[in-house]
Amino acid sequence: MNRLQRWSYVAATAVAAGALLLSSCASETETGDGYEMALTSLVESERAFSSASAELGVRDAFIAYMTDDAVIFRPRAVNARAFLRQQPATPGLLSWEPAFADVADAGDLGFTTGPWKYATDPEDDYIAFGQYFSFWKKQSDGTWKVVIDHGTSQPERDAKQAVRTPVRAAAGQGEEVDPADIAEIRESLLERDRAFASELSIGVTSEILATFAEPSIRVMRNGGPPLYGIESMSILTSETAGSPTWVVLGGDVSRSGDLGYTYGEYTSAASDSPIGQESGNYVRAWRRSPDGAWRIVVDLMVPLPPAPDG
Repeated sequence: MNRLQRWSYVAATAVAAGALLLSSCASETETGDGYEMALTSLVESERAFSSASAELGVRDAFIAYMTDDAVIFRPRAVNARAFLRQQPATPGLLSWEPAFADVADAGDLGFTTGPWKYATDPEDDYIAFGQYFSFWKKQSDGTWKVVIDHGTSQPERDAKQAVRTPVRAAAGQGEEVDPADIAEIRESLLERDRAFASELSIGVTSEILATFAEPSIRVMRNGGPPLYGIESMSILTSETAGSPTWVVLGGDVSRSGDLGYTYGEYTSAASDSPIGQESGNYVRAWRRSPDGAWRIVVDLMVPLPPAPDG
């Protein structure tokens, strides 16, 4: 069974559960005005980024909307601006639309994700499709810029959707944590990611995932649009069975200490798994619950492209 067939099987078995989870991920989440304003400005910034891609070209739009230390994957993690400035501009058209988004209570960090599409020429039909996943950080001048960006591919385009938000408790009033405590909170997130990686290296179970992930987790893999729920993640993550190794490369948290991201690499040493040996990148969005535990809201895993022959 190839990756696309595998994804189709999982999608078919998760339709009912996904529909229930999606129905609870509506934008009517009980949040304060500050949260709604921050979320709106983030979504508008994402749409402006997509418009800039058409107006300026893909390379120049990405340079303009990325922070100096932003990370993209080409195919491994690299500094976005340094990499892009070395690339020639191309005439292709890349456009995208946010479908799922969230922001921290402090309104300084947030993510968006949704469908993208690409055409080699603006006058031609779109030939490639997928899902993007970007974390944004608010700058000192009040603008949003991207700090990390990755995405998946799929054979067909997604229909435009209204923007949804994750299931979450009511937002706070934008309280910021004492700066002296932020470093400790950030380390707690990285340690949580390491602990998750350690558990996954032993074996993927629904019990483990329930400990580390939100029930409505959004799971992003190549081959199709996102799926929802722990069961979907359990089936898809088990593709890396065979004691995979994980390396946490970095991450960050909001000033309110309630939202963060991590990223890194994984390698499956299983030659007898359904897809054989595989290495790739991951990016995760985490939200910190009132009990202090970090739980995954979005999980993206993308394999590296095959090495060229010779």
